[in-house]
Amino acid sequence: MNYRHAFHAGNAGDVLKHVVLLELLAALQRKPNPVHLIDSHAGIGCYDLASDEAQRGGEFRFGVQAALADTAAPRILPAYVAALHDLNPGLRDDGSSLQVYPGSPWLLARSLRGPEDRLSLCELHPQDVIALKRTMTAEFGRDPRIAVHHRDGFEALKGLTPPSPRRGLVLIDPAYEAKDEFAAVARSVQAAHRRWPTGMLAVWYPIKEQKTVDVWKATLAGGLGAETIAVELTIRAAREAKQMNGSGLVIVNPPWQLAATLQPMLDFLGSRLAREAGAGTRIETLVPGA
Repeated sequence: MNYRHAFHAGNAGDVLKHVVLLELLAALQRKPNPVHLIDSHAGIGCYDLASDEAQRGGEFRFGVQAALADTAAPRILPAYVAALHDLNPGLRDDGSSLQVYPGSPWLLARSLRGPEDRLSLCELHPQDVIALKRTMTAEFGRDPRIAVHHRDGFEALKGLTPPSPRRGLVLIDPAYEAKDEFAAVARSVQAAHRRWPTGMLAVWYPIKEQKTVDVWKATLAGGLGAETIAVELTIRAAREAKQMNGSGLVIVNPPWQLAATLQPMLDFLGSRLAREAGAGTRIETLVPGA
């Protein structure tokens, strides 16, 4: 309940998460069938990079701004750069004028198409859920397709899966503050997969010490019965358990050829966002496809 993402908005973890999320949404949009999108730990929707919180950490300078500083970014990350331009109409090519960073709720809402699409946003923090409602109304009006829930994200996964329509995506992105949060995530994802075996689940996670994360991924994968991959980006060697050295996403039921699509994007981000020797990227198969 103490975690506030405003201090970390636009950092390397956000960049990876949102680049991958946009590719997942693009895959869903290749078919006209309606979708139900769920964000279990939504945050406030958008983040002012001039705020005291964002400026205090300044993490966006080594994340989104470092990526945009390369003139190749629009070519390699077209969907991501286009989204940033949509939210920041005066954005300069080098990213130096970036003012607002989109959270996943904004990206998900922006992807809605027909009247049957649905978006469920869940946020437990009492102040953040008020800010989330305000942001979504200001950006998208009183859209009946968008529901904001003041509820625990793990409890919401039980209540909202399987969704209607059945085709869709769940983004699971908790704060990982509690000591048992990795275990709680694994249990929730495995249970959601049992209820909704065809659903696409995207689980963001921080990387501090790589060996510990690898054990957790193996435990999570052991309870899954569908193709599952992990996409990771570390900004330094992941050996120090007291700091965040990178992040990743576990994706259950990934779209066809997602790894091939993401590889050049991941290579680009790895070169732009590395902070120290030992940084790296990888895409690994946790559960092979049928």
